[in-house]
Amino acid sequence: MKNLSTVVADHQVELFEIGTRMKKAGLPSDFIAAAVKIGMEFEGMYDLLKLWDEEQDQKERDELVADIQDSIDDCQVKEIVKLPYIKFNDLDAIAKDVRKFKDSLLEIVTEKGGLKKLSELTNIPQPSLSRFFNSVSMPRRSTLLKIANALKLDAVKISTRWTTE
Repeated sequence: MKNLSTVVADHQVELFEIGTRMKKAGLPSDFIAAAVKIGMEFEGMYDLLKLWDEEQDQKERDELVADIQDSIDDCQVKEIVKLPYIKFNDLDAIAKDVRKFKDSLLEIVTEKGGLKKLSELTNIPQPSLSRFFNSVSMPRRSTLLKIANALKLDAVKISTRWTTE
């Protein structure tokens, strides 16, 4: 029977091995390091990394990468910020506003080299960026700031009243 410290050590070694396979698959080192670090603390991240490692279908792996990135972003939030109250009747207008903003930002991304280039500059996996630009979900301020810095955009231009932390 293994003692607790052996189980923890085995768990860590397994995460490092998964990280090595992620690197061989071409994922960014910053992404891998953050995922492995969080995986050592939170079972949910550990489970996502195991699922990625066991998955053979590339499309499913890409979806798992996007889920892992979301979890990394959630863990990097330092403090809870009170968000403005949004009325149910305003949701359609906000969704159109978000879509318009993301479409205009995507035009800039395309002019400056496309999603692959942006992925390299931000260390945000390309599937996560694709999902970001294809959804009408409110963008996280941290994601927008990474994009703004990578594209050398004015932070005022990219920040919006409906971004989430």
